[in-house]
Amino acid sequence: MGDAGRTPGLRTRISARARSTITRILRDPPPKRNDTPLNFTENIPNITSIDGNGSYTRVDGVRDQLHGPGIGHDRGDNSRTTSNIQAWLLKLRIGGNDCQTRSVTGPHGGFLSTSGQGSYAQGRERTHGPSVSNHRKVLGHLIPNGLGTILYGGGGSRSNSIVGIDIMTVFPTEIVAQILSYLDHRSLLSCELVSRYWYSVALSSHIWRYTFEAEYGKLKAGISYNRDWKSMFEVKSSLNKRWLKGQVNPTYLNGHSDSVYCVQFDQEKIITGSRDRTIRVWDIATGQCLKIIGASHDPRPGSSTVGYHKGSVLCLQFDDQILVTGSSDHTCIVYSLPEFEPFLTLPGHRMGVLDVCFDESHIVSCSKDTSICVWERSTGLLLNRLRGHEGPVNAVQLRGSIVASASGDANIKLWDVENGNCLRTLSGHTRGLACIQLSEDCRTVVSGGNDQSIRVWDVDSGHLRYEIRDAHKSLVRSLYLDSHNERIISGSYDQSVRVWDLKEGKSLLNFPRWHGSWILAARADDRRIVSTSQDSHVLVLDFSSGIRGLESMFPLPSNPTALGK
Repeated sequence: MGDAGRTPGLRTRISARARSTITRILRDPPPKRNDTPLNFTENIPNITSIDGNGSYTRVDGVRDQLHGPGIGHDRGDNSRTTSNIQAWLLKLRIGGNDCQTRSVTGPHGGFLSTSGQGSYAQGRERTHGPSVSNHRKVLGHLIPNGLGTILYGGGGSRSNSIVGIDIMTVFPTEIVAQILSYLDHRSLLSCELVSRYWYSVALSSHIWRYTFEAEYGKLKAGISYNRDWKSMFEVKSSLNKRWLKGQVNPTYLNGHSDSVYCVQFDQEKIITGSRDRTIRVWDIATGQCLKIIGASHDPRPGSSTVGYHKGSVLCLQFDDQILVTGSSDHTCIVYSLPEFEPFLTLPGHRMGVLDVCFDESHIVSCSKDTSICVWERSTGLLLNRLRGHEGPVNAVQLRGSIVASASGDANIKLWDVENGNCLRTLSGHTRGLACIQLSEDCRTVVSGGNDQSIRVWDVDSGHLRYEIRDAHKSLVRSLYLDSHNERIISGSYDQSVRVWDLKEGKSLLNFPRWHGSWILAARADDRRIVSTSQDSHVLVLDFSSGIRGLESMFPLPSNPTALGK
């Protein structure tokens, strides 16, 4: 039941199995045994305890009218036994009308319900268990999820004093866990207050995983599921609150001597490229510059056939294996990681390379020469040259088999990376485009440019979903689409970084003039926004500073990159 790879279809079948089990218990309860969850004791006024045969006996010798024979006592009368169970559940639904103490206990302690005056059970409940109102409150949380329909039945008042049963002692642990997995986090926290056994079950990582995914979606592929999902939920909730309020810890990284054109980062490092012709690698935790690549800082040995850029580093992208950079010297250079050794040069453009991206098979670059080049990643062989734009191609992005490009001609084009065909052209901006983002599912395109607006497009239809007019007061120079958190991050020549709601385009956050000049790049993840500027500074806006338990949500890689060598 704790398999992380279960499917919604499996959950549906399990839910059907749970309903079948409940129905079978009501229709044909199991025989009474000392170890069965239905082995309970109930103290009722004028009635003695269960006798040795498991039946109730009134003090005056008259059979208890409500319960009839004890559960499992008359095994030849299934209908009467079933009515006992139904009466038992009925009492949970409507409660009793007298003021005496009534309790129903299971092998795990379970519910201790309605209080009487000066009773032993009442004192015991105060000492060892939660109050009746807490039990009812918890079951109230369960009602919208379907369990209350079974426990309470249809109709009836629940305002009277209550006698309850502990479902933990009736159903198998797997079914209980499946039922609780449908609760929201507030209901789960309430379940932890019921009893020690409820507390232990409600802490299940399996249950909290479903709660986390229902609230925040699934984590990105490749992340281990052997995690503390409750701690992760708490961390994610704290982060979301800080994003809503704009609570950040700002840090400036100083080291470049000229404009910083591009940036990318992960959980351990930030990599930036600059007009000073260098690439810098920063420790994201400390802000320390670990490595400088290029120019005179790290000259290549005389035997090397691949050098460093001779012009500004205008764009970059990296993954676990390679770093690709593009420059105003008309070339792209591919570096091996973690050594940061250049091993391949891509000399296909006639003017500066303005943007670059890649996947497992292809490297795509765009240039001021109005062309887009598609390279084979493993060999550096030029596979195709995409032509169609009438102005500089300022930005490209590759997702699956689709390349999205934005040009100074104010048009967006979608291309098939395999055959080079133009699939669609999106027109609507009134001035040249500077940046573009394509969602991971290839259904959404976000674009920005010199008309100061941000537009969100539907890829399938080619229609404009909405436009954020006057999103900035100057050129929208950079965009980052965080589909998982449904946010758009934009950076502008007006020296501001802004955060927008992806669904409706509403402004969420504005960080004006945190840089001293034009903002040239801005990227984000769950924890940070990192922006670069013409002022040569790198700004890190950290939303996670001081939050406890971050390691549960953002564990460091098991084999960290050997930086600084």
